[in-house]
Amino acid sequence: MAVVVKRKKSDVILPYIPVEGHLKDGRKVILDWYKDEDEEQVHSIVKYIVNEEGDSYPQENLSDVEDFRGFFASHDVFVCRDVNSSEVLASFYVKPNFPDRCSHICNGGFAVKKSARRLGIGKFIARHYLQVARDLGYQASLFNLVFVTNEAAVGLWRSMGFTEIGRIPNAGNLKGHGNTDAIQFYYDLSKIEKKA
Repeated sequence: MAVVVKRKKSDVILPYIPVEGHLKDGRKVILDWYKDEDEEQVHSIVKYIVNEEGDSYPQENLSDVEDFRGFFASHDVFVCRDVNSSEVLASFYVKPNFPDRCSHICNGGFAVKKSARRLGIGKFIARHYLQVARDLGYQASLFNLVFVTNEAAVGLWRSMGFTEIGRIPNAGNLKGHGNTDAIQFYYDLSKIEKKA
C-alpha cells in the first residue's frame, strides 16, 4: 500500500512507503507514515532527546505535546517501527526550511530512540528521507544546526555525500558541552532519481 501525502495543490503518492529493512541486530523494521497513535511514542523519544540529552536540538524543553506538535509534527512525519512489536524506534520530519520563494529547500529532523542507536537505523531512515524529500517536491535539503559534538550525525551526513556549506561558531549552549559550533549541511536532491 502506498502512502498518499495530501497537498494543497495536488496529492503526492509515495508508492515505496511503507518499506521494510533490517537492523544490525537482525530486527525487522518498517518505515511508514506517522499516524495519530504514534504521537505518544514519538513525543517521548523527542522529549528525551531535547530535555534529557540536550545536545542535538536548539530547544530546551518539549514536554508540552502542543510544542512537540508545532515543532516536530507540523508537516510530513515518518516513523520506523519494529515489525514484531510495533514499537516506534525512530522518526523524522520533512518540512520547508524557509517560506514561500525559498520553500523548495527542506529541512529534516531526526530522532532515534536511545535503545535503538548504533544499529543502522539512522542510515536506514536517512536514505529514505532523501528519496521522500525529493518525491515531495523539494529540490534541496539544508540542515541548519548539526552540532559538532553530535559525531554520529556529522559522520552520517558526511558519509551520505552532504556538502558542508558553513560553520556557525558557538551556535548552541548544549548540556554537558557549553557553547558549541554547528555545521550546516546541504544536499542537492536533483541528484536523486524520482521513484516510480
